[in-house]
Amino acid sequence: MTVMLLGLFVLVQLPTFFAFYYATRQSAVTQAQTRLESGAGVFSDLMHAHGIQLLDAVQLITSDFGFKQAVATGDTPTIHTVLYNQGHRIAADLVVLSGLDGQVVASLDGTGRPLPVGDWSSLLHQAERNQQWSTVSMIGGKPYQLVIVPVKAPTPIAWLGMGFALDDKLAGSLKEQTRLEVSFLAQPVQGPTWLSSTLPAVDPMQTASLLTTARTPASHGTPQLVRMGRDDYFTLWQPLQAAGNTRIGAVLQFSRDQALQTYRALERELILIALLSFIGSLVGGLWLSRHVTRPVSNLAVAVRRIEQGDYAMDVGVVRDDELGDLAGSFNRMQRGIAQREQQIAHQAYHDSLTSLPNRASLQVQLDGAIDTAQTKSHMLAVLMLDIDRFKEINDTMGHAIGDRVLIEMGKRLRAGLEGNAMLARFGGDEFVVLIEGRDVEQLMHAANALSQTATLPMRIDSMELFLDASLGMAVYPEHGVTAEELLRRADIAMYDAKQARTRMQVYQTGRDALHLYRLSLVNDLRRAIPNGELELYYQPKLNLGSRQVGHVEALLRWNHPQHGQIPPDEFIPLAEHSGIIRMLTDWVMHEVIRQCAAWSAQQLDIGIALNLSAMDLGCGDLPELLSAHLTTYGVDPARIILEVTETAVMRDAVYALEVLNRLRACGVKLAIDDFGTGYSSLSHLKRLPVNELKIDKSFVMTMADDNDDAVIVRSTIELAHNMGLKVVAEGVEDARTLEMLRGYRCDVAQGYLISRPLPVKQVTDWLLHSRTAAFESLDWNTAMEEA
Repeated sequence: MTVMLLGLFVLVQLPTFFAFYYATRQSAVTQAQTRLESGAGVFSDLMHAHGIQLLDAVQLITSDFGFKQAVATGDTPTIHTVLYNQGHRIAADLVVLSGLDGQVVASLDGTGRPLPVGDWSSLLHQAERNQQWSTVSMIGGKPYQLVIVPVKAPTPIAWLGMGFALDDKLAGSLKEQTRLEVSFLAQPVQGPTWLSSTLPAVDPMQTASLLTTARTPASHGTPQLVRMGRDDYFTLWQPLQAAGNTRIGAVLQFSRDQALQTYRALERELILIALLSFIGSLVGGLWLSRHVTRPVSNLAVAVRRIEQGDYAMDVGVVRDDELGDLAGSFNRMQRGIAQREQQIAHQAYHDSLTSLPNRASLQVQLDGAIDTAQTKSHMLAVLMLDIDRFKEINDTMGHAIGDRVLIEMGKRLRAGLEGNAMLARFGGDEFVVLIEGRDVEQLMHAANALSQTATLPMRIDSMELFLDASLGMAVYPEHGVTAEELLRRADIAMYDAKQARTRMQVYQTGRDALHLYRLSLVNDLRRAIPNGELELYYQPKLNLGSRQVGHVEALLRWNHPQHGQIPPDEFIPLAEHSGIIRMLTDWVMHEVIRQCAAWSAQQLDIGIALNLSAMDLGCGDLPELLSAHLTTYGVDPARIILEVTETAVMRDAVYALEVLNRLRACGVKLAIDDFGTGYSSLSHLKRLPVNELKIDKSFVMTMADDNDDAVIVRSTIELAHNMGLKVVAEGVEDARTLEMLRGYRCDVAQGYLISRPLPVKQVTDWLLHSRTAAFESLDWNTAMEEA
């Protein structure tokens, strides 16, 4: 068995080792070649940048009037000074000024000393043909990167050249930037004439090898491996611009030994590991072959037991060897599997955010609670609790705050439970509580206590949130005998609580059909806008002072294809509950402002009022949407009136006040709608940035026959005027009421006496032809005397 183990080890390890060895070396070579090619690109960019620098410097000199004057007059000291200063400024190694005939006037090296330049005329021939010339050439037995430009006044009077020497200094600078060895070669037809290099030691043999590589045509643009002394170099020939019979180029190199350096330690470790493994296999193989059969049999039994889901018993192999470790691993594995199964089971039946039982767990426990209640003849209440306006919290404060609200609500509700009551997160912002009780009174008491607990102020960091919650209750067996029935009817009751704003509602028999009808309406409402089912009606508002109609109120109507016209008080609450209200409000604002612009084009100076819901006041981007529509149609903001109810403002007074101030800053007017039916708090009213106060029609419609309502209307008008507010009376349906309002100095009247709400075409005709004629017969003086 030992021989078999050793043979198996060798069979497995040797191919692995050689494959790894080959792969690491190939990877090193590939990375080195890639680095060389990348460095070549950097090298080319740097050489090009040097050429641009030279050209800019030469053009700067030749454009200088003083320099051109010195050249024209032969002012040698000035010429030398300018050439030295400009050449020193960019660290040029060569500056040459010559006449048009090629006669050198001045030639300086980088220190300002004269520098023989040899046959300058041959270089000028190329410059004359090209107007200017950028090249690499041998000057004074040394290669330079050179730029030659004419000196014009305005016709050429001389030639100016400037260049960098391709020497060890430049090679070293380029090495720092490319991280490659850089050598410059100048090759005449026979033998080398110049070599500058960053190689650590350049002897003749290395030079010969380098030049041989440079002369090879196949090496141009392709990395080659060249032996240099004791090391091999990946070598790349970069030809530079040639001049005459001399070929000048750069040789870029990267040491293969350096490329392999990072892999050498890994290779040594791999060899060491292979040797130690082989020795360990040899030593341990003898012992293992004598102590395997029984422990392996025990492990096989344990595997079958674990396969069947039995994790209670540990594997009975107590040894200090590999089999003992394997047995210990088996034991740890089965404990880990058991723990993970428990975690999976917990996650399957618990909410990950609040750690409360989830919907699946609720279903199981509700079925059990129903069986228990049936056995004990007890009553069981299913309470469905939903956090009102939770979407606004997410939208305005972020999902992180929303999550913390849900966590805190879960803790709060769990702390308020008594006995064996069960709490679960049903989904989103909905929680379900199961409570057993002897009678309905006990269940109602527990539900009321839970509702009060849910609506207590909640502190999140430095913020104090005032939450509202709607709670619906369904009772077993009165409202259902299955879990599905009780949950559905508790949800229906919760929705009724939202609609009635009563915080809690008990399911009422027969509400299922209405619930299904509402669900279908919500689905249909999402398609109402694209299907063109929504329509705006407009009800005129009469100015009692001028007896003119200056404004109308926009009222939304839904023409359902199956159910006919559905009133707003039926579908608007559905839109608020389902989150569609934002879409409806944006559509209404767009249509109202578009219609306002259309009337202006017809010379109708008519303002339009539209209603905002409580959900709208929780939308922080509402002012921006409104401004965008006003800008699109060029409508004066003062012609738009936004009506909000007292109740909507008080749902979150602080945030609503901020939004109202931003809306007022847009230039629109604001009105309090249905005044007198909500909080009617003067302390809040005085802080609101409103322009109008609209008296609710419940007072106006009966004021002609009810003296108390008349007193309320008259007092409200006087109060509003004292606060600088305009007053609109809604619900004017007879002439007597209109005359009394006139006598009370009411500003605007609205109601069926003036006009019922009309579609846009009819109201346009009415405004064009009838908006004053209907009121000419009223005896306004009599109304004043009666008041």
